[in-house]
Amino acid sequence: MLRPKQTVVTFCIIPQKETELIFLEDKFKRLEKDWRSMILIAHDFFHRWRQVVEGRYGAEEGAALVNLFWEAVGRGTGESYLQRGRDVSDLAQVVQAMARASKVMGETVRVVKDGDEYLLIHDACPWTDSFRDYGAPGQCQAGCDRWFGTAAKTISPKLEVRTDSCLAAGDSTCTRRYSKV
Repeated sequence: MLRPKQTVVTFCIIPQKETELIFLEDKFKRLEKDWRSMILIAHDFFHRWRQVVEGRYGAEEGAALVNLFWEAVGRGTGESYLQRGRDVSDLAQVVQAMARASKVMGETVRVVKDGDEYLLIHDACPWTDSFRDYGAPGQCQAGCDRWFGTAAKTISPKLEVRTDSCLAAGDSTCTRRYSKV
């Protein structure tokens, strides 16, 4: 996928008056609210697509197409990582990037070092609820497994991801274990 060149601009706004600070705080709150709404819209978009595919092709073929979707998303995530010129052998950096992607999607996530491996631990995830709300409880794990696994393999075939626990299965977290092979 072609992506436009990105330029990062850093700036600092120093409010001269308290009213300017309040304006900036209000603007930030509005942007955050809009972003939270966009997350819900993205979930609705995905689930409506998934339902149409399942209705047209049946549950089995629909599930196969959903898996292809998550693989494509994983490739896109991995390619985005590679375009940024990051060190593909730095496991900590790879997992932190996946944590960042998860946070952007509204997930509560943390990274824990475990020997030579890193754990990506989701304490809460809106996908669990949206799959349940759209009539597909517990089906989020297959998509996440595809997404995380494909992203890792796209970044480097020397990376491996294993799912240790899943919120949708009743576990207290979704935990993915990243390691080098």
